[in-house]
Amino acid sequence: MVKGFSGIVKLVFCGIIFCAAIPVHAQTGDLLVIRGGTLIDPGRDDLGVTGTIVVQNGLIIAVQTGDNSTPLPTAQVINASGGYVVPGIADMHNHLRSGMFKPDGNSTAVLSSLLDWGVTATLNPGVPAAEFDQLRNEISRDRSAYPRTFLVRGIFTTDGGWGKGYVPETPDQARAIVRELKAAGSDGVKLIYDDMRWATTRPFAVMDREIAIAIIDEAHRQQLMSFAHAPIMELAKHLLEAGIDCLIHGIISEPVDAEFIDLMKRNNTCYISTLTMFQTNIGYDKWADRLERFDLNRQLNLAAMEVFHNTSSGTARLDNTAWIVEHLPVLRLNLFTVHGAGIPVLIGTDTGIPGVLPGISTQLELVMHQEAGLDPIDVLRAATTTAAVVFDRKGVFGTLREGAQADLLVLDADPRLDVGNVRRIQHIIRAGKVHK
Repeated sequence: MVKGFSGIVKLVFCGIIFCAAIPVHAQTGDLLVIRGGTLIDPGRDDLGVTGTIVVQNGLIIAVQTGDNSTPLPTAQVINASGGYVVPGIADMHNHLRSGMFKPDGNSTAVLSSLLDWGVTATLNPGVPAAEFDQLRNEISRDRSAYPRTFLVRGIFTTDGGWGKGYVPETPDQARAIVRELKAAGSDGVKLIYDDMRWATTRPFAVMDREIAIAIIDEAHRQQLMSFAHAPIMELAKHLLEAGIDCLIHGIISEPVDAEFIDLMKRNNTCYISTLTMFQTNIGYDKWADRLERFDLNRQLNLAAMEVFHNTSSGTARLDNTAWIVEHLPVLRLNLFTVHGAGIPVLIGTDTGIPGVLPGISTQLELVMHQEAGLDPIDVLRAATTTAAVVFDRKGVFGTLREGAQADLLVLDADPRLDVGNVRRIQHIIRAGKVHK
């Protein structure tokens, strides 16, 4: 240990990954060391090595493999020996609602609760315009108290269509709204391009195709990502031809074909299946049983579970649940096919609709990806590295690399053997702070 200028201490870390002098402000007391765990970074080839991670000011400043790390006397130390250190989970379709039948408006409370389940990054693709500024301002007050959060202001729909939001009547009106969203600080635009035939026997109106094209084109002009609710393949193809950036529901109507795959690859469009959202259609009582079986730490509200056990499936308007259940194998097959074609797959849940409860649904979404045939490491990649790349944050989150945000989980079982082990959490670190 050699003292340098202005009280800075240099500690030399030598391991398999690197050997370097790391500058550390020894007097600040803001160091965090996670020592002795098996380091699993889905975006790297050097998986499964024991090591130490050093964190300062919310960032990873050193990653050392082996057992010969230099002690840091001023650091807070987490002993991860026997455990597994992975990047935090990203849920990139989450509406920050409670998942009960009566929606609540406390988005920040739901957002904070996601950390309890290891979710350290998320996208809300459709924040009501009236809530957008307040939610964004609340997050900015203490970023370590919430996951890294991307927010899309409002949604685009049509008169007689699904959902409430912007209803432009012409392509020019649509473009003007997109420019307003850019000025308001939205992280993208979302289109509802769906007649909901998969969910109801009385389909809704679909947005005019030229208006949808204008929204996507203007979003790209404004350097905004475009997201689409479009689970019917023929409709999804319209948007793919226009260059949509991400389909935020899986295709459930039929098996995807070569044309669909070619369009996805042409645009490098990302694919989010929201398997949990569709799976609730098996019946709320059966879904509640699965949630309770999966909840190792008994974090779920038992009164809420009782509501689902006592509620029949479906609603008067969304009355096509039997059709959805029949097509769940198609949904899973399409995820497997899309992933096999090399298309970027992300994790997303559509949390907030009845039954899709915050946090635990994200963990179950990973499990359902594994059940659909993806290898656990590929599922972990979808939940970490791929999300960062798609959102142009490669190396910023979703990784254990030096310089990345310290959003980490310490698990007591190996998620490469069974991705369901993401629920076996010992410690959660968000922006370098240990989450209590």
